[in-house]
Amino acid sequence: MRKLGKAATVVGLAGLLVAAGVGMGIGPSASTAAGEAVSSAAMTASTAATYKIDAGHSGVLFRINHAKAGVFWGRFNELSGTYQIDPDDLESSFFRVTVPVASVDTNSEKRDQHLRSADFFNARQYPEATFASTSLVATDEPGVFQLNGDLTMFGVTKPITARLLYTGEGEFRGSKTKGFEAEFTIKREVFGNTTYLAPDGSNNGGLGNDVRIIVAGEGTAQ
Repeated sequence: MRKLGKAATVVGLAGLLVAAGVGMGIGPSASTAAGEAVSSAAMTASTAATYKIDAGHSGVLFRINHAKAGVFWGRFNELSGTYQIDPDDLESSFFRVTVPVASVDTNSEKRDQHLRSADFFNARQYPEATFASTSLVATDEPGVFQLNGDLTMFGVTKPITARLLYTGEGEFRGSKTKGFEAEFTIKREVFGNTTYLAPDGSNNGGLGNDVRIIVAGEGTAQ
């Protein structure tokens, strides 16, 4: 695994989810094992094109255990943000994503209204989930990177580590495009959400603790 530039923090807004790496927990420790972090100064100074997320060709999915027996998937219908990913120049790479939590969609309006309430996303008080990257680190797997950053939900900000797949670049309607798929898992109790959570914090309650999140993004050059 090759090492990259100096460690630092990227200042900016970002969203969710999303976001990733199955089974990867919250915390910055993985960045130490993977290599040095990317410097924010280099990111700011970069002249590389910024890509704006095309919400019509992007999406956020989440997965959670239900009633100790099954798994349940939902999605958010809206997201926005900007990013840059260049496998040959990781010092210019960054991600800033925002997800309006009221756009939650589980194919049931009654359930979606409950999810928007204070029992879950509390969309009135905390209308957005955001993600801001702090570093992007190369791995030994071609096209796969370790994305580190800060996820904010319910007014709580925590560091996460995500597995990011660079899906490629192309052209759409005359504009340059780049894509990615990020995946990570969080424990919702860390962000202060415990509705229907088992007393021991396991996945054996009415709803589990672990929430798997996938963010598939496609953007156009600005």
